[in-house]
Amino acid sequence: MLWFHYASSFLAISQLLFMGLFYLLHHHRQLLGGLISLYSFCLIAYIVARMPEVNAELPTLDYLLGLCAIAAPALLWIITHYLFNDEPGIPRSAWSLMIGYFVLRAMGTTFFGITNSVTSTWFWLLFVLPQMIMLGLSIHVVYMAFQGFSDDLIEPRRQLRVPFAIGMGTIVGVIVGSGFFIGNSPLYLDGIYFFIIFLFILSINLTTFRLHKDSPQLIVDNSEKQSIIPVSRIRSRDPDKPLVERIHHAMENERLYAEQGLTIGDLARRVNMQEYRLRRLINQKLHYRNFNQYLNHYRIGEAARRLQDPQETGTAISSIALDVGYASLSSFNKAFKEIHGVTPSFFRSNPQ
Repeated sequence: MLWFHYASSFLAISQLLFMGLFYLLHHHRQLLGGLISLYSFCLIAYIVARMPEVNAELPTLDYLLGLCAIAAPALLWIITHYLFNDEPGIPRSAWSLMIGYFVLRAMGTTFFGITNSVTSTWFWLLFVLPQMIMLGLSIHVVYMAFQGFSDDLIEPRRQLRVPFAIGMGTIVGVIVGSGFFIGNSPLYLDGIYFFIIFLFILSINLTTFRLHKDSPQLIVDNSEKQSIIPVSRIRSRDPDKPLVERIHHAMENERLYAEQGLTIGDLARRVNMQEYRLRRLINQKLHYRNFNQYLNHYRIGEAARRLQDPQETGTAISSIALDVGYASLSSFNKAFKEIHGVTPSFFRSNPQ
């Protein structure tokens, strides 16, 4: 089975090299391009480190490659966050978890490389715990990719979500599975792992290549915010302006945004328009990246006017939040602060 081990490893490395070099050459000025390239090379390090010659004859190289490999799950989580989550910034709790995972896993790699005597306490702390954190990160990667599927207005990115979630989640799951073998796992099993990585990276590469004409949108960092374009600023000669005005009229005059649980499918039916066309108009003409962002524009706009209206002084903030379409005060406070930078109560007590 040695031939299968080498064949599958070279196939996987070829696809990872293609992915890493593609993003390195075409998107090196963007954070996500660099992260995806680095992730690709970390997976290559994982494969090379499990080759028999490296593992047995080059212990120092094997150790360094192993350190690169264990960074892959944390890198994948960061990539997924920036790729699919339009809210900027990574929570401190996530940073703490990822750093803790890396430190424990690095200590475990060093410890198990020095001694074969593993007590149950050290085994759970430096081996099982990091593996569970890695598994949790991979599950959350799949969750993030699927979570905003229906609200995503960037069509190329939306098409990438499912293969990305299935492919990358499975790859990290494979790494988790192989990690439960202390030392060398059977060659045929490594060959199967590498072949699975090859198949999923090939699938992702083919999807990315198919969407290549729209690829700049795929990796726009969520910190790179586009300026929202008001309907009034769309050129009168633009053939899509009447359609955008129809959508705006339904949202503004009929207060559709105030309906809790309104989906883009619901809006498409109300304005008698195909859903894919509605997504394209809101994204390409108005520069919204997801449907919740579009709804928040109307909801927070009305809430801000009412909070500074002298006649609404006695109206509770929670009542305004529910009236403009939010299901809870916490979600309203979060959306309001993202747009205005302050809480609703501070905004009310400090008129602009």
